[in-house]
Amino acid sequence: MNYSLDGLTPSAVERPKGLDELSAALASANASGLAVVPWGGGTRIGVGNVPSGYDVALDLTGHTGHLEHVAGDLTVIVDGGVRIGDLNGVLEKEGQRLPFEVHSPGQATVGGSVASNAPGRRQSSTGGIRDWVIGMQIVLADGTVTKSGGRVVKNVQGYDLHRLHTGAYGTLGVISQVAFKLAPTLAVQQTVVAWFDDVRSAREVGLNLVNGLFAPEAISLVSGPLASDVVTAAGEAAPDLQRTDPGNHDGMWTLLVRLGGGVRSIERQVNEVTGAAGASGATGYAVLDGNTAGKAWGLLDGAGSAADVTARVTARTAFALDISEALIQRNVANPTNGPAGVSIICDLGFGALTVLASAVSDEQALSFVNTVVTEVSQSSGSYVIEKCPLAVKQQMDVFSDVGNSIEIMRRIKNQYDPANTLNPGRFAGKI
Repeated sequence: MNYSLDGLTPSAVERPKGLDELSAALASANASGLAVVPWGGGTRIGVGNVPSGYDVALDLTGHTGHLEHVAGDLTVIVDGGVRIGDLNGVLEKEGQRLPFEVHSPGQATVGGSVASNAPGRRQSSTGGIRDWVIGMQIVLADGTVTKSGGRVVKNVQGYDLHRLHTGAYGTLGVISQVAFKLAPTLAVQQTVVAWFDDVRSAREVGLNLVNGLFAPEAISLVSGPLASDVVTAAGEAAPDLQRTDPGNHDGMWTLLVRLGGGVRSIERQVNEVTGAAGASGATGYAVLDGNTAGKAWGLLDGAGSAADVTARVTARTAFALDISEALIQRNVANPTNGPAGVSIICDLGFGALTVLASAVSDEQALSFVNTVVTEVSQSSGSYVIEKCPLAVKQQMDVFSDVGNSIEIMRRIKNQYDPANTLNPGRFAGKI
C-alpha cells in the first residue's frame, strides 16, 4: 500500500495486530515527538487538511481479532480494522445488519468509518453512524487505553464520550474497538428511479415523499451529467434534453427512491412513488431490484472517484435544494470558464449535498470551490471540501468555519493529545 498523503510520505509504517501492539506503537511515537496518521481501508483518508507533520503511518487493517455478535441483544462489538462489508456478511447470517451504510463497504473499515463519520444514503431513514454507536474503546496518543459507553443498549452511565470521537478524524485518539446497535434485515427492497425535465416537479415529488406516510430507506435527487448516467444504468434511455428542448436550462433531474419492507408494503410504496411521479409529469420512471438497483446506487457512490472536486454540504433540506439549483445554473450560465461537468446528489431526507465537478486546471478548481463556499455561506450551511487538487487544498481550510467553537475544540485537542501526535493540522481550524 502507498501511504503517501497530500504530497507527504512517512518515514515508518506500523502495523499493529492487537491492542497491546497498538498501544505500544502510539506510546513510542508520542515519546519520540513523531506525527502519526492512522490508516484504515483508505476510502476517506484524503478527507481533511494537509497534515502539518507526518512521520508514521499507523495501518490498522490487521487489527481484526475481536468480533462479538450478540444476536439476541441486536448488538455487536468489533475491532476497528474489520471491514464494513465483512461485518455485514457476518450479521446477515442472523438476519441482522448495520443500520447505516458507507461507500465502498468492501474496503472501508469500522474504525475509519466511525472516525470520519462516513456518510451514506440510508441516513434519511435510520440516521448516521453516530446514532448507532453505543460504546467505544480508544487508544490515546500516549498509548493509554480508554473506554466509553458499554456493550448493551440500556447502558446510560457517564458521558457519551464516544460521540466526541465519531467524526473527529482520529485527532483525539485511535478507535480500536466499537460496539454498535443493530437492525433486522429487510424482507424485500426495491428502487424507483424517476426522471424529470424541470427541477420544480422533481423537487415537489421528492419533498412530498420525505414528508409522506412512509419513510423511504433512501431518497436522492441527482442533477447534472450523473442524472443521465443513473437512468442509463437503470437500463433506460436517457432523453437528450439539449436536442428536444434547447431552451431547457434546468437539465435533467433524476430521483432515486429505495424502499424496504414486506412484500405487500413494498407493493403499496412502489405504487405511491410511481403514482406521485406520473402525476407530476415525470418524463419516465422504472422500478428496479437486485443487481440493477445496486448498479444505479453504486453509480452515485462511485462518482467521487472520477471527480476532481468533491464537496460535502449540510443544510436544511430546502436550502440544500436551493444551493443545488444555484450551482447548476451557474455552471450552465458559464460554460466556458466553469468546470467541464457539475453533478450534484441531494439526499432529501437529511439535507445533505454531494457536489462533484471535473476541472481542467487548479485555477478552475479553486474558482469552483470558492463558488461552493459562497453559496453555502449564504444559506447558513456547513461544508467539507472532501477532494480537490493539492495546490487548492494548501490555500484553504477544507472545513467550514465553526465560529467560537474552535477555541473549545483546541482545548479538547490539547487535553487529549498535548504533544499534537495524531493527525496534526488535519481537522477543522487546522487543529
